[in-house]
Amino acid sequence: MRARRLSQRYRRLPLISFENWKQGFVITIVGQRLLWHTRKRPAIFVHRSGEIRSAWRSVGSCTPSMASKDSAFFIFSEGISMREEFQRYGEQGSVFLLEFSSIDSKIDAVKIRFLDNSADEWNGLGPRPSHSLKGNINLKQGLHTAAFAIDGRFLLCESSGKRLFSFKDGAIELLLELPAAVYLGYAKNPIEACRLWHIWTMPDRHLARWIEVHKELEPQEDIGSLKPGNAAGLLGSLSFSGARPNDFQELNLSIAAKAEGREDWKLADLMLCQPDIALPLLFRREIPMNLELGNNRKRAQNRYAKIRAGLAQYWQFCEKRWTNEGIPALFHPSILFPDDCNNAESDNMLFSGPDLVFAPNMASKDEFCSLILPKGSWIHLWTSRIYPAGKVTVYAPFGMPALFYRLESEYAWLFDSVRQRASRL
Repeated sequence: MRARRLSQRYRRLPLISFENWKQGFVITIVGQRLLWHTRKRPAIFVHRSGEIRSAWRSVGSCTPSMASKDSAFFIFSEGISMREEFQRYGEQGSVFLLEFSSIDSKIDAVKIRFLDNSADEWNGLGPRPSHSLKGNINLKQGLHTAAFAIDGRFLLCESSGKRLFSFKDGAIELLLELPAAVYLGYAKNPIEACRLWHIWTMPDRHLARWIEVHKELEPQEDIGSLKPGNAAGLLGSLSFSGARPNDFQELNLSIAAKAEGREDWKLADLMLCQPDIALPLLFRREIPMNLELGNNRKRAQNRYAKIRAGLAQYWQFCEKRWTNEGIPALFHPSILFPDDCNNAESDNMLFSGPDLVFAPNMASKDEFCSLILPKGSWIHLWTSRIYPAGKVTVYAPFGMPALFYRLESEYAWLFDSVRQRASRL
């Protein structure tokens, strides 16, 4: 419902307005107040080096120094500057930039409080055990990751140092060490947001130049704490983070390294369901020899290889869609079904492309798996039984993970041929 309302506003209202307000300003985007700052009711704060971390003060009043149709530059009385810029990308959407720099050398950080109708609808900043974002989140220095909302927005923050996010109380609060940049993208729904992200992240955009200036800050993601049981949440959160294919490949490799010797058959089933482009090379055509699969390794290897080979045409379609449109080949259900409340906060199900849905069930040794299917009709790949939307429980032993395809899929014939082939293996 929320995504639909944003889409309607997007068509009817001016995209952005900037109004002076009592020695401050109000920024409104797509009919929604984003940033409301006044001297008496500040929304932007600064910190001075040498003071305790909690010693924040208002940036004070602001004076416009330069303005154009889509950009403006402001100097605040407490020694900080802010540049805002609005970029349109045709029907795909728009991106709003706020860039902060210190004028006073003692100002080392900025805190911004954005208004938000529902902070619980933000997802990403992955890989994380859950795709949903709540409370305080501290990002490691240099880690390039974004947050996406189910109504079609995305948020990316770049900083020379610390980045702290807070999603609560109908607001988003950001704490950023200076210099810093905040990017807010606006599209009609999550799918369109992925397309906008794809266009916007091309090499010639402003962010590429910003990163080049601060290229000494390389990603330092610590994946040592990842738990294989959280595989669905980790991969789902990554799909909401503007991640690239190699990010998914590295995450899958890390999950495999942590699962080795404990959940090996579950791990093999997890990799069986994913598109080639999301997998490290060693999982694309066979099960690695170091996984413990019992006495039937040869049969398992043969079955795995033939099933994945049978799906090759669909995997190629998923890769092309990601490469050309920016829609991840592996993603959380809310990207495709933003209005589905049943799976809004769930982390036990993933989509492989638009037509295959599966439940990894890595945290359990149980050979039965339960999931809530999205709206539509779905065919259980291994039995050809048709299921409506809603909760289902299926038998999911080794080599037969809980995997369903869309009844109306143009690749239904391919999935059926895989089922027939698998039944003979």
